[in-house]
Amino acid sequence: MKVLFVYKYLTLGGCETVIRARIEGLDAEGIEAHGWFFQDLGGSDIFAGMDRRVRIGDLTDCERAIATEGFDVIATIDTEEILPFFCLGGDLPALVVEAHSPYGNLDYLRDMEGVPVAAYFVPSEYQAALVREGLSAQAPVLVVPNPIRPIFCGELGVGGPPGPAPLVAWIGRLDPMKNWPEFVAIAGRLRSLGVGAAFRIVGRPVRAETGGELLGRLEAEGVGESLRWYRGLDHARVPTFLDRVRDSGGVVVVTSRGESFGMVAAEAMARGCACVLADQPPLSELAFEGRTARTYPPGDVEAAARQVRALLADDEERALLGRRAREEILSRHSPAAAIPALARTLRSVAAQRPRDAP
Repeated sequence: MKVLFVYKYLTLGGCETVIRARIEGLDAEGIEAHGWFFQDLGGSDIFAGMDRRVRIGDLTDCERAIATEGFDVIATIDTEEILPFFCLGGDLPALVVEAHSPYGNLDYLRDMEGVPVAAYFVPSEYQAALVREGLSAQAPVLVVPNPIRPIFCGELGVGGPPGPAPLVAWIGRLDPMKNWPEFVAIAGRLRSLGVGAAFRIVGRPVRAETGGELLGRLEAEGVGESLRWYRGLDHARVPTFLDRVRDSGGVVVVTSRGESFGMVAAEAMARGCACVLADQPPLSELAFEGRTARTYPPGDVEAAARQVRALLADDEERALLGRRAREEILSRHSPAAAIPALARTLRSVAAQRPRDAP
């Protein structure tokens, strides 16, 4: 069986890490998986060493590959440009439409009449509800667990010698939805409370002017000396970075205004990091207050700072939350748990593939 995942933009984002984990894991299930992107926007590092399975090309080249390369299933991830091709008829692969975007751009789902969709895939119950609200054509909406990469699931490493202060970290794309300014504000509030932490931001900006905006906010919040920005950290090194955060006695903070799943939170939890999360779905499907994380009302910088401060001061609770979080995430989203479920679903979709009569 042969599957192609199509996603228009190659960035350093959650969808890309999911595609990488799928390609890595599906081989063991007897499924040859490939990825196709229309434009590289700086995310190619995620697919290092996978040149034979991941291609970048325009829409016409992608359509030609779909028509000629013997794929059984095409899964398009919020890439509506490819959908008209499937309305032309002929012996085409089964079509899966994956709705992963949290950016409010799911309006294309309202115009699916005539598109032969076999199924819709979503990564969370929250996203499933959003998709069902907007659909114009009937097909099953299936929650398919996102796998995290194996490098996040292995034995916990030693994060290196402890530094002079615990690390409080934020990871993600520097855009308004991921809400990096709120983390800077949280860091500023912690500094004003006298909390002796070192702050880290890991992520690339989506706009050229973001770097200047970040530096300006650091100065305004008085954290320029204690916050370091890692602009180009390779994704393969993120597990080691998270191990450093955990072993420093630190925490990971997730301030996102919108997610379809919450890959950053899942990866941090998989490395046993204690997390402080904005209390909103679908993050609330991953972590539970007082059991696997601490949470705060979205936008409440004061409450977030209190939660971080409390965890930094309580070694026992921080370690307990990290252990429970790791167990919870690996039970649902490790490749060993998520990939077989994906493989079964893909085989079921392929079995429904319409074929022209001989």
